[in-house]
Amino acid sequence: MSASAGMTARALVESIHRGDMSAAQVADDHLGRIDQVDGQVRAFATVDAELARAEAQELDARFRSGARLPLHGVPIGVKDIIDVAGLPTIAGFEPYRGTIARTDAGIIARLRALGAMMIGKTHTTQFAVGDPAPTRNPWDQTRSPAGSSAGSGAAIPAGMVPVALGSQTAGSMLRPAAFNGSVGFKPSFGWMPLDGVIPLSWSLDHLGIYTADVSDMALIYRSLNQLPIDRVTSDRPPRIGLLTEYLDMSEPSVAEHVRVVAATLVGAGATVIETAWPISFDDLFAPHQVLFLGEMAAIHSANLLRYPDDYGVKIRAGVETGSLIPGTHLMQARRLQRRHARLINEWMRDFDAVVFPTVTTEACPIAETGDRSLQVPATYLGLPALSLPTGLGPDNLPIATQLIGRSGSEDRLLDVAEWITRQCPLIGRPQL
Repeated sequence: MSASAGMTARALVESIHRGDMSAAQVADDHLGRIDQVDGQVRAFATVDAELARAEAQELDARFRSGARLPLHGVPIGVKDIIDVAGLPTIAGFEPYRGTIARTDAGIIARLRALGAMMIGKTHTTQFAVGDPAPTRNPWDQTRSPAGSSAGSGAAIPAGMVPVALGSQTAGSMLRPAAFNGSVGFKPSFGWMPLDGVIPLSWSLDHLGIYTADVSDMALIYRSLNQLPIDRVTSDRPPRIGLLTEYLDMSEPSVAEHVRVVAATLVGAGATVIETAWPISFDDLFAPHQVLFLGEMAAIHSANLLRYPDDYGVKIRAGVETGSLIPGTHLMQARRLQRRHARLINEWMRDFDAVVFPTVTTEACPIAETGDRSLQVPATYLGLPALSLPTGLGPDNLPIATQLIGRSGSEDRLLDVAEWITRQCPLIGRPQL
């Protein structure tokens, strides 16, 4: 890799602040890494090297004027449903090719203000749902990178960027994190602004972040929230609920891996209690599907009529099915969603986090995007969730452990994740 490609975001910022490295050098190194490996991984839909270098030069000028920004010179990959001024937002939909965003999405404006630079747009499945994107899993190019945030999830372990943005309406943040071996973070519903993001479901859409480790995730989260970046994290061993219903839904090798992680945490002083949420998986999944399909149909029906030949098979089927859902059922599902969220949040007062696998399997074949089941509960309930790549499975592919906290508990959840990774080191990068 080039000098700075593969470095953590925290190390890049420290190096730039010391004057050891410029934002222009960081941009060149990461653009070089993309040129080197993206032919294999196909993580990026659009890279405008001229625009990225101009942004880096502006950051270097600000540095010379005395600015020391929290994310100074950190290159970020952006899922291609999020507007970045000057770049196209294609969303995997051919009629949108060449449509250039005039303004930044809200989250992009916030990241730019903190000193980050947008290196390019990453591949997504069409409109963040449906048929696979062209991205390949960097661990095994015959296996799926998942979806819909396929490019962002794969770009991190491939060393193309230290930070990337994705979205989740069912499992589109956490599953790519698990399959590709990156750290994925979906904050509470409403925590990250959605203006300038192509919607899929008003009640379920979340933005999220990918990094290579929890320290970088804490850097991005705390910078966005104007919290002290280098505060001392809690060494208090966490109290964790191990959700056995979701272990039982997983392949034996995946369930056993998470049980081993849990046993390791107990050995380090954590309290781990086998337990179950007061609402079954089926009772959470059913109203999620009503909202997911019904709101997708409301958003996409007119566009499907306008471009009938350009919609993929899976999203077309979802829109057509969702169109059959009466509005009264959507209203009832939204009320049920609020009730379920209150019940689970109250139940979780006894725990710092609950833990179970992120996905039921290792990465599936390339023609599929994987099982979203275990990612849906956090989405539907609007709870913060982290996926940690804690090991490799029988096929030498990543297995991930999922942590979920109460709504608004992001800071504590990150503390718990940092404590866990001190006991269970994360896997490294694949060879490319």
